[in-house]
Amino acid sequence: MNDKKVKAALDQGATTPASVFRHHNCQVQCGKCVPTMRSMASEHRAVMAQQAAIAATPAAAPCCGTPTMPEPANAEAIPAYAVAAE
Repeated sequence: MNDKKVKAALDQGATTPASVFRHHNCQVQCGKCVPTMRSMASEHRAVMAQQAAIAATPAAAPCCGTPTMPEPANAEAIPAYAVAAE
């Protein structure tokens, strides 16, 4: 079985060499490809898990989850020590 067929089966939900063979309706002949297929399945699962984690990560939110407010027009007129004393 070639890499393209294995990748196609993995993309369609196959997770093991046996499920790849079932997907393509064929049987193992010599078994030389099985270790490679296991490796490809493992890599595929890792990529899928990473993509799922990225998709589940919320977009960056402002500090404390509050929307940022624009600075008042006279913000530079307020001395820094007055703001710190509040």
